[in-house]
Amino acid sequence: MKEKVSVGRPSGRKKTSKIEVAIEPDIKERFMQIMRDEGKNASVEIGQWIRAYIKEKTEGQ
Repeated sequence: MKEKVSVGRPSGRKKTSKIEVAIEPDIKERFMQIMRDEGKNASVEIGQWIRAYIKEKTEGQ
Protein backbone atom coordinates (compact mmCIF):
# COMPACT_ATOMS: atom_id res chain seq x y z
CA MET A 1 0.00 0.00 0.00
CA LYS A 2 1.39 3.39 -1.01
CA GLU A 3 1.89 5.96 1.70
CA LYS A 4 0.26 9.34 1.05
CA VAL A 5 2.91 12.04 0.75
CA SER A 6 1.87 15.51 1.81
CA VAL A 7 3.39 18.46 -0.02
CA GLY A 8 2.66 22.13 -0.02
CA ARG A 9 0.62 24.05 2.48
CA PRO A 10 -0.52 22.07 5.54
CA SER A 11 -4.22 21.31 5.76
CA GLY A 12 -6.19 24.25 7.12
CA ARG A 13 -3.50 26.82 6.34
CA LYS A 14 -4.55 29.65 4.10
CA LYS A 15 -2.58 31.05 1.22
CA THR A 16 -2.01 34.55 2.55
CA SER A 17 0.63 36.37 0.56
CA LYS A 18 2.81 36.38 -2.51
CA ILE A 19 6.46 36.93 -3.25
CA GLU A 20 7.15 38.33 -6.69
CA VAL A 21 10.39 37.48 -8.46
CA ALA A 22 11.60 39.31 -11.55
CA ILE A 23 13.48 37.02 -13.94
CA GLU A 24 13.96 36.88 -17.67
CA PRO A 25 11.10 35.20 -19.58
CA ASP A 26 13.39 32.51 -21.03
CA ILE A 27 14.66 31.56 -17.55
CA LYS A 28 11.09 31.39 -16.25
CA GLU A 29 10.01 29.19 -19.14
CA ARG A 30 12.96 26.81 -18.67
CA PHE A 31 12.21 26.57 -14.94
CA MET A 32 8.50 25.99 -15.49
CA GLN A 33 9.23 23.32 -18.11
CA ILE A 34 11.48 21.46 -15.67
CA MET A 35 8.74 21.67 -13.02
CA ARG A 36 6.18 20.26 -15.51
CA ASP A 37 8.59 17.51 -16.60
CA GLU A 38 9.10 16.51 -12.96
CA GLY A 39 5.38 16.74 -12.18
CA LYS A 40 6.01 19.43 -9.58
CA ASN A 41 4.26 22.67 -8.70
CA ALA A 42 6.56 25.70 -8.77
CA SER A 43 4.85 27.41 -5.82
CA VAL A 44 5.17 24.31 -3.65
CA GLU A 45 8.83 23.83 -4.59
CA ILE A 46 9.75 27.47 -4.01
CA GLY A 47 7.87 27.46 -0.70
CA GLN A 48 9.85 24.42 0.43
CA TRP A 49 13.13 26.08 -0.63
CA ILE A 50 12.25 29.21 1.36
CA ARG A 51 11.30 27.19 4.47
CA ALA A 52 14.57 25.20 4.22
CA TYR A 53 16.57 28.43 3.82
CA ILE A 54 14.92 30.00 6.87
CA LYS A 55 15.53 26.84 8.90
CA GLU A 56 19.19 26.73 7.82
CA LYS A 57 19.74 30.39 8.69
CA THR A 58 17.95 30.30 12.04
CA GLU A 59 19.11 26.97 13.50
CA GLY A 60 21.34 27.39 16.49
CA GLN A 61 20.38 31.00 17.16
